[in-house]
Amino acid sequence: MMGPKLEDIENQGIIPRMVRTVFNRIETSSESIEFSVKASMCEIYNEKIKDLIDPKKTDLKIHEEKSKGVYIQGITETWCTDETEVYNLITIGNKNRSVASTLMNSESSRSHSMVTITIIMNNTEDGSCKTGKLYLVDLAGSEKISKTGA
Repeated sequence: MMGPKLEDIENQGIIPRMVRTVFNRIETSSESIEFSVKASMCEIYNEKIKDLIDPKKTDLKIHEEKSKGVYIQGITETWCTDETEVYNLITIGNKNRSVASTLMNSESSRSHSMVTITIIMNNTEDGSCKTGKLYLVDLAGSEKISKTGA
């Protein structure tokens, strides 16, 4: 989902490609539309949610409200002005992920990770405001115990 390097456009995974697509669309949108983008990253490991931007925040809870939709209470959300800032957050988050060595992979992911991008669109002509969330999930691998020694 991430690819070998975030900056390697040729070999990027789906997540960095989607981040780039979001900011490309923002740049080519109408002058009357203003955008705000914020991003967060968490992992689910042993049925607990951990903030990967601020790893001291553990055992976070999922909530749902009519006005906010589904959200993780207390997660760090960072305002981003371009794809590089989101990539920097992902780099920080990846360093804080739970990984361990197996016989097949020296840094095997042990957790599911999720990058959430919230996009707020304000139309300056008619005063309307729309908010959307993009959830990009990287699931932990399912490996054969006999081959990996996990």
